[in-house]
Amino acid sequence: MKQKLNPPRTGLVLEIGSGDNPNPRSNVLVDRFLGSDNRERGGDLVVDRPFVVADAHHLPFKEQAFAYSICSHILEHMDDPEQFAAELRRVSAAGYIQSPSEIAERLFHWSFHRWYVNLVGDTLVLHPKEPTEPFGELFDYLYEYNPAYYFFQRSAPDLFWVEREWHGDDLRVEVRDQSPLPLRDPAALRELARPRHSPLGLAALFLFALAGRIFRSGMRKSMRRILGRSYV
Repeated sequence: MKQKLNPPRTGLVLEIGSGDNPNPRSNVLVDRFLGSDNRERGGDLVVDRPFVVADAHHLPFKEQAFAYSICSHILEHMDDPEQFAAELRRVSAAGYIQSPSEIAERLFHWSFHRWYVNLVGDTLVLHPKEPTEPFGELFDYLYEYNPAYYFFQRSAPDLFWVEREWHGDDLRVEVRDQSPLPLRDPAALRELARPRHSPLGLAALFLFALAGRIFRSGMRKSMRRILGRSYV
């Protein structure tokens, strides 16, 4: 997918939870867990630039040390999401957060995630995950091996990924007890189901999906390195 992040051309960029796939623009990487335990990341930890071992709830940096922070698939892991957001505002002038949506979480059910994440207006709204895992790894395999499912998921990215680029003090994170999804509102459901692309765009996306599933994960990692992208 194409991430909607716009780090500045100049200034230091921090990436928190960079794992095995740091963004090419990031200058400083932060991760809490070292070693070869990859249950919560897609591969071995990459340490190819300045790297700091730290807890994201208490970052060891001065106020406004960074022009921009990147946090991809991290918020749903946090013990205290509101404290994490406060730390981001403290050390960065702006930044980008991406998480799997509640819909994606219920389909894929990553057992090591703590929260369902939704975007309500400009506010990231979280509520605690349920322990059930109704589909096992079925949707992981559909995404990896079935071009038609991969095409469907990429055709409606906002159903499956939550993205929020923030500036200054406008990063808002709220923890609730229940889901804010309007799944019984017909008008809201029609909006969720509407096509996101023109017919020509859908045709191009399907060809991309078909080609993308021909290559296995190792080849896609090589392509990311060559193209300087976080996702291919």
